[in-house]
Amino acid sequence: MKTQRFLHSALSNKVVLRNFVCFIILFVACSLVMMGQAQTETDRVATPKKVEDPEFVSNLEELLTTVYCYCGCTRETIKVCVCGTALAIEASFKDELTNGKSVDQIRTAYLEEYGPQFSAVMPAEGINVLAYVMPAVIFVLIGGVVFVALRKSTRSIHGAIVTSDAQAESETQVSADAVKQVEAELEKYKQEN
Repeated sequence: MKTQRFLHSALSNKVVLRNFVCFIILFVACSLVMMGQAQTETDRVATPKKVEDPEFVSNLEELLTTVYCYCGCTRETIKVCVCGTALAIEASFKDELTNGKSVDQIRTAYLEEYGPQFSAVMPAEGINVLAYVMPAVIFVLIGGVVFVALRKSTRSIHGAIVTSDAQAESETQVSADAVKQVEAELEKYKQEN
């Protein structure tokens, strides 16, 4: 009876550990989704657009979502910001794209004029590399901890099962010896009477 209680507690620990692992995986997935959402910033204001060349629209979209407006409002990309400054910047970008400048040239000129703090895309250089690498490192560390914990719990459950089997076998053996002894005493009693 004692071994069953310990076996049950070991199995309930396994369930708790499985739930913890599921929670960590869910947390990491939500964090990655939120980081991706923060990097791309979806359009909150629907503005009608003219049907133009798809490449032109794609280039304009890239410019509008990769730089912040310098207007002083909340820190929003030009695509999301609704102030007059953002509309003027968008018109300027359209003119420059029409004149044949590339997206990189326009973005570089904008960031040189207003500063790198208005870049909505974090460059993968210097200390920023740490922000790109840390989610993977954390994921690997959590996986290692979970692996070790599962390995340890599996060994303890296996040890509990082996111990309970050995105890049950010894109890059965004692019981068989006791039965033989009782039968011998019974035979001896029958012969005496």
